[in-house]
Amino acid sequence: MRVAPTVLLLCPLPALAAPSVLAASGQMLVSLALVVALIGGLFVLLRRLQLRTGGAGSIRTLAAHSVGTRERVVLLEVAGRQLLIGVAPGRVQALLVLGDSPANVPTSVPAESFGASLDAAVGAAGQGAP
Repeated sequence: MRVAPTVLLLCPLPALAAPSVLAASGQMLVSLALVVALIGGLFVLLRRLQLRTGGAGSIRTLAAHSVGTRERVVLLEVAGRQLLIGVAPGRVQALLVLGDSPANVPTSVPAESFGASLDAAVGAAGQGAP
């Protein structure tokens, strides 16, 4: 029987530890709200700083086109030059490096011109082979 009062003395009572459970919960919720607001504010600040960074050496994606289930052709602008790159799983390869002026790149190519170009390329390859 002497064990029971000793155990009660070792266990802290919540009513004695805090003036009110409601006040402690409110303080905890206010602290949590301040931490969440601080994290949100830092996120917004970092996003704004990220948008402002970049200059002559920045990379811009001008166009992207899917040519297969997992393959893409991407037109990039890097330091005033345009690059056409092929992107596949595990591989990125430069296909074409264009000059400084973006006037050399057509804005839209009709589908018929691709077929005609392909036929001309296949015909030229077939005529050049022995």
